[in-house]
Amino acid sequence: MNSYDSIINNEILIKSLKTAVKHDRVSHAYIFDGERGMGKKSIAYAFAKTLNCERGGETACGECLACRSFDDGNFPDVFYVGPENGVIKVDEIKENINTQVLTSPYSGKYKIFIIDDAEKMNAAAQNAFLKTLEEPPEYVIFLLLTQNFNGLLPTILSRCVMFKMQPVPQADIKRYLIKNGSGEGEADMLSHYACGAVGRALELRGSDKFAEITAFAFDISLGIKDWDVVELYRRTAVLKEKKEEAPAILRVLSYIFRDALIYKMTGAEKYLIHSHRIADMKDICKKFSTRQLMRACDAIEHASVRMAAKMDMQFTAEQLYYSIKER
Repeated sequence: MNSYDSIINNEILIKSLKTAVKHDRVSHAYIFDGERGMGKKSIAYAFAKTLNCERGGETACGECLACRSFDDGNFPDVFYVGPENGVIKVDEIKENINTQVLTSPYSGKYKIFIIDDAEKMNAAAQNAFLKTLEEPPEYVIFLLLTQNFNGLLPTILSRCVMFKMQPVPQADIKRYLIKNGSGEGEADMLSHYACGAVGRALELRGSDKFAEITAFAFDISLGIKDWDVVELYRRTAVLKEKKEEAPAILRVLSYIFRDALIYKMTGAEKYLIHSHRIADMKDICKKFSTRQLMRACDAIEHASVRMAAKMDMQFTAEQLYYSIKER
């Protein structure tokens, strides 16, 4: 728990942190930058635990009182700050960081402040944080987690050691999921949707919303050839109502038609993302020619671009469904 052993890939980053501890060259501020689910928080907590381990090694021992308190969530010298309603406001920085740094650690060597989605600090919050970051007490360490470090002030960036999280290879995510309870078909599918982030794969595995989106996309793929005009326009209204989920629906839809196209051309299951739904793939392939599947992939990509550009949702949905059905 809260150890480097659970973190896949990013060996160079972890080695750098271990070396800093070994040679007593720990900086007062670090940035871990990467997409959601890449393990930033896991890295931060493993590092924080190591820094306050009573045995003082490159990694936390997991056995001393400090480590056990950390794993139980009772360690008093680690503070977490995150956005509320999408923003970190100045009052939160003043109350939970600037005030707290004034007192020495309660039981550990360091007081550690983990700021999640740090780029979501508003301008006032960043300026307030900068005042503390410029001259922090020796016992204070800041760990900033970002998805876009460019959202931070240059003066904050210049005072931090920057680490970029590396995406995890799809094959490694698949092995991890299988090791942790997923069947091979499910693991193969989720590892593709994870986009290099183990945390995202785990989130999707337990997500009812992702299951609903997948079912919705397969319903379109399997049924659209049988829709009449009335049903087609009824369905466009349904997709329009799902405006927030629409990008995810189109992504699943693109993977479905990609699978169908590959299966239609090769007959090989090993290349499929949704290999656990081979019966559905065969059904789709019966209803669409190779040329139609290729055009459907193009239509989905075009619709995704239009949605990203915030173009008319009703017209985009109509064009998408009509293109897939008629081509």
